[in-house]
Amino acid sequence: MSNNAYAYYDILTRLREGASVPTTSWELRLRALATFLALEGREPAVRAAVPGEHRLALWLDEQRRSAHAGRLSADRTEQLRAAGLLASPTQGAPTKGGVAWLKIASIAEFLEEEGRLPSLAAPRSAGEKRLAAWLHAQSTGGTRDADVAVALRAILDAAGADRAPSLAHVG
Repeated sequence: MSNNAYAYYDILTRLREGASVPTTSWELRLRALATFLALEGREPAVRAAVPGEHRLALWLDEQRRSAHAGRLSADRTEQLRAAGLLASPTQGAPTKGGVAWLKIASIAEFLEEEGRLPSLAAPRSAGEKRLAAWLHAQSTGGTRDADVAVALRAILDAAGADRAPSLAHVG
């Protein structure tokens, strides 16, 4: 089911029940995400094969980053908390978010599923090529975040690869 399909399903269900219908694109995406969670029983994945799921995952990550940075309104932050999509401030340290952490998670998932690192020379898909290109850029000095470099080094060590000598001395 696509992102729009989740939203339409939710709107039709809410109309049948006489409930209010989202009026802004933010509310519509939040409802689509809540419907996705209810139907699928999990959060959307960045490396999803289902159309729209990838966008929902990226949108959720952006909302979490905005909330943690204080850029999201208090009302929207509370709506995310009420939907169970955002931890309350008392639930511990914020999770690591952002594109770099999504890429790291994708590379770790790729390594677990494929048993190898993404290949830049002979990729089997466009997604693999993008991951390999990002990994190469980070390993040649593209990252300034020590935590990201340490996480990448751990992935490379787990893969038994030494393709990123510039990450060896970071962290």
